[in-house]
Amino acid sequence: MSTNAQGWPTRLRRAGVAVVLVVGAGAAIATTPAVAECPDPPPDGVVSDFYGQQDSDWDMVRGTSPSEFAVSGYDIVQGQVSAPSCLTADDAGVPVAVDFMLGYDQLGPIPEETLRTLTVEDGLGRSWSPREVTTRERFPATSEGGEQSRSYARVQFQLPIDLVAPVSLHLGALGDATLSELSLDEARPTPDATSPETTS
Repeated sequence: MSTNAQGWPTRLRRAGVAVVLVVGAGAAIATTPAVAECPDPPPDGVVSDFYGQQDSDWDMVRGTSPSEFAVSGYDIVQGQVSAPSCLTADDAGVPVAVDFMLGYDQLGPIPEETLRTLTVEDGLGRSWSPREVTTRERFPATSEGGEQSRSYARVQFQLPIDLVAPVSLHLGALGDATLSELSLDEARPTPDATSPETTS
């Protein structure tokens, strides 16, 4: 796993940016190269059920459950969780990101202090707080007839390799009487449809 100055894998950060920025019919998708094999895959290809197969160098990206919802006045049109590929049992911690994309009519962004109250909990009752929070406010189209951007939020966690199901995201101050947590492992991991090579 290559990392940046903050220690976050560069593939994960690039993939996340592509996911939140590439929206609408006008998005251009670059040709995706062949997927490489991981240099040291686990014997059975899996390090844990949460992270899925680790025999190909392709980041895990899947939707939260639910992936589209309204909570505390925010209209979330896409929620997803992502993690880097080629993990091994020797990895002490894994950077896992949860992304929320808001509807076009939502000015946003969700306040960072609210996002910092979110926690991840696994089946053993262990919990983790965010390591980093990133938000972006909606901005209008740059040209007539162009597509405007959406507000989004990214919450990053450092999670162990041995996560035990079920793995959930507790919404903290973002939650309300109708929704207080999301499942992060209900949907099966699938290769990212918008690869790190995707551009807008």
